[in-house]
Amino acid sequence: MLDFLIYSLFPFLFILGFCITIHEFGHFLCAKLFGIPVEKFSIGFGPPLFSKKIGETDFRIAYFPLGGYVKMAGEDEGEILKKEGEDKYDTEEKPAEAEAGFYDAPIYKRISVVFSGPFFNVISAFFVLFLMFMVYGVIVNPYTRVVVTDQSRFAEFGLQTNDSIISINGSDVKNWEDFLEILDRNKGRNVVIDVRRGDSVVRVSGVFAADSIGLKPLIPPILGSLKKNGPAFKAGMKKGDQIIKINGDTITTWEQMVDIVRAAKNETLSIVWKHNGEIKKAAISPVPFYDPLADDTVGQIGVFVPYARQYPSPFGAVVLAVKRTGELLSQMIDIFYRLFTRRISAKQIGGPIAIFKLSAESAHWGFEHLLGLLVIISINLGLINLFPIPALDGGHILIAIIEGIRRKRFSRRTRLLIQQVGYAIILLLIVLVTYNDITR
Repeated sequence: MLDFLIYSLFPFLFILGFCITIHEFGHFLCAKLFGIPVEKFSIGFGPPLFSKKIGETDFRIAYFPLGGYVKMAGEDEGEILKKEGEDKYDTEEKPAEAEAGFYDAPIYKRISVVFSGPFFNVISAFFVLFLMFMVYGVIVNPYTRVVVTDQSRFAEFGLQTNDSIISINGSDVKNWEDFLEILDRNKGRNVVIDVRRGDSVVRVSGVFAADSIGLKPLIPPILGSLKKNGPAFKAGMKKGDQIIKINGDTITTWEQMVDIVRAAKNETLSIVWKHNGEIKKAAISPVPFYDPLADDTVGQIGVFVPYARQYPSPFGAVVLAVKRTGELLSQMIDIFYRLFTRRISAKQIGGPIAIFKLSAESAHWGFEHLLGLLVIISINLGLINLFPIPALDGGHILIAIIEGIRRKRFSRRTRLLIQQVGYAIILLLIVLVTYNDITR
């Protein structure tokens, strides 16, 4: 029970609570800055578990933590229609610039308040990344030995598998990230690469013009870290141990080991490894794990690739956090685009159950991994809320833009109808993602 609370429930509530609170705080803060009264600030839906009124706002934590909301003056259209008479607002069209509650505020204020929620999700992801880089550093691949594919231009230069990169155009290569960065700076130019081949230093050169380099790092099968209570952890493996054999086959690279384990989701593997010079052996059964990229269930034993860490300066951490936030935004926008154009299956969409499972998985790897998942979920939440679906932030923005173009407001009855359609769409999406989660 304690293990469930620490490694499953608490991480799930931590991630959802953080992302939802930040999102709603963005709405709340912008509304207050524009002088729009905020009546409720709720984390969760349903009856309040905890409630405290501060000024005009009722702050509450509700029983169902799968969302939240900020209710501003004039937003509860159904109640307004009941209290003030349905007929009065069936046909009334107020100018878009009339000022009162949220819907009566100027267009730019309404759009700003609505956009602030997703914006705060992205900004919070940036700050979490900055703190992660400052505290944990940046994970880098310390290996510079290469595997050269048959299609690689570098094979034409004379580069061979097992060569270790020393320098490119006189710039030292200390890790794989250095190698890729220096290559990127020299795209389209002649590159002179010094490599260690056996006991000798060899120089190869050529014009690097390809987008795909056709090289990958040759990583030894040494354990970087282990998932707590994973199969390898339970078998007694430790960080720094080296895998020697699996089912009698000699293992020489990390990639070779991963391929065997991923294919053995329903098998028991005989694994031999070396710990501090001592040979150990155990029968280990990989646990099934759904890989969304492969859209398949694969085996895993809970081990992480060996790595090194670099600790940037505060300014360097800011630059890295901006870059990483931009990369995640770009990747997620691309995923949504491919989803809408049916280039990837809708079966890969996950919901609360998937987040719960990923939270538990990340917690077993450690707090750093949990923060990494938080960053991804926060950016995802921000982007999804910008979809132009009524009842989501993007739908509110679209309505405000249309009203601005028309230069008059929709009637409250019309807005209520639009919101109800939006809620129906969201309900269907919730059913879809829940079905996907259960079938996985």
